[in-house]
Amino acid sequence: MRLRVSDAVPRAATARRIAFLHEGRDPASGAPAAVRAKVRGAARAGGFSGKDREVVVEGDWTLCGLGKAPAPASRLRSALRRAVRGAPKPPRRSVILCFDGAVSEEAFRSVLPHVALCDYAFERYKSKAGKAKEAASAAGGAATATLIPPAGLKATAFAAAAREAQAIASAVAWARDVGNTPGNDLGPTDLAREAKALAADRGFRLRVLDKREIEKERMGGLLGVNAGSARPPVFLVGEHAPSKAKGTAVLVGKGITFDSGGISLKPAASMGEMKYDMMGAATVFACLAAARALELPVHVVALAPVTENMPGGAATRPGDILRMRGGKTVEVDNTDAEGRLVLGDALSYAERFHPDVLLDFATLTGAVVVALGSECGGLMTTDDGLGRELVAAGEATGERLWRLPLWDEYRENLKSDWADMKNTGGRAAGTINGGVFLKEFVPEGVSWAHLDVAGVAHFEKEQSGWPTGATGFGVALTIEFLKRRFGARKA
Repeated sequence: MRLRVSDAVPRAATARRIAFLHEGRDPASGAPAAVRAKVRGAARAGGFSGKDREVVVEGDWTLCGLGKAPAPASRLRSALRRAVRGAPKPPRRSVILCFDGAVSEEAFRSVLPHVALCDYAFERYKSKAGKAKEAASAAGGAATATLIPPAGLKATAFAAAAREAQAIASAVAWARDVGNTPGNDLGPTDLAREAKALAADRGFRLRVLDKREIEKERMGGLLGVNAGSARPPVFLVGEHAPSKAKGTAVLVGKGITFDSGGISLKPAASMGEMKYDMMGAATVFACLAAARALELPVHVVALAPVTENMPGGAATRPGDILRMRGGKTVEVDNTDAEGRLVLGDALSYAERFHPDVLLDFATLTGAVVVALGSECGGLMTTDDGLGRELVAAGEATGERLWRLPLWDEYRENLKSDWADMKNTGGRAAGTINGGVFLKEFVPEGVSWAHLDVAGVAHFEKEQSGWPTGATGFGVALTIEFLKRRFGARKA
């Protein structure tokens, strides 16, 4: 959906009109002055009070309650999705969104990419969807959303933010599309093909290492995980390299296109969700695409080790010992702890780029879902400053993170009698054990953080304003982090 921020309300007779209002005796009192009288009339006619989750359709207006002021970004995001779902159908080609004056500037900014994505749908496998899409295209292409900012804020202040939101939304839509694609249509070479198409479209460099090149790099973790699959692995290397880069950021993403657990087979229930185990890879390439579109003055490198984890006759067995890139040996205690094996090789490979900062994204552990649920990602780092920067970027974008410790004492959990370490440390501190393992492969002296996004990369049902399926969580917060660390493009 195209975005436009305006102080004036368009005179579009057929536009859908939506107002987001806080709870009160007169919820319309916070509406923009240009529409306040009409919103007040609709509120009175519909008995609207502005309570959280309240949606009232009255005439041309859809009124969405935000509850007590001020509404945080997560509540505003949820209200947006309820508005789109509850508004009259069929959807019109344009929508006007008005915001209560108590909505903060930060919350308003953070919701812009979600507005651009509010018409996102993954209907590739629904036979009737193709005709509907053709009809929408014939009706004028993408719909337009005009946002009227809260009172006291000027539209001109958000022109750059709207362009940025559009770029982020486009990248997120790509990540969602590849994430939602089932495993039969998205193996390692398929993901490489999608990355090539993205690189050609957005203009960044891409190199695809095949199995022979992976063997030359001695990526024993990636090769060990791939051993049970009939589909060969790939290793993706993408780069946005501006001429006057202010630094280098390497982003590493776990790319398990389907995770059966290998010999340590997962339970049948919900195994179909394991198509989402490549969302780390999707996230880092979406970040790369957005960084390129926004011309960020930083050398951004995206690395993705991509394979399936299957229980074939040649599969790695529990008890096997793998030699990782860089020479360290790992006893495979559980073949379902495969993500850290492929990431270890990728983190080692990152050294050649001499990064100023190294971030990895992975749907690494179910334990992070037990610990944090689906409201935030898990963050682990030994760099306190980097941790604060990432948490702040997450708060600014509504993609929140919660930091977990990486104390040296946890390393004892990975001790092996036969190798340098095991790939699991038992059920206790499962998420932290994953981060401690990855820390072993981070190039010396590099500022690094691990983001475990298993609880937020996809949802079985709508969650806090995020849609069912792949979310693209992490793209907005990473772009915000890069802008704050390295600066934005000069106008």
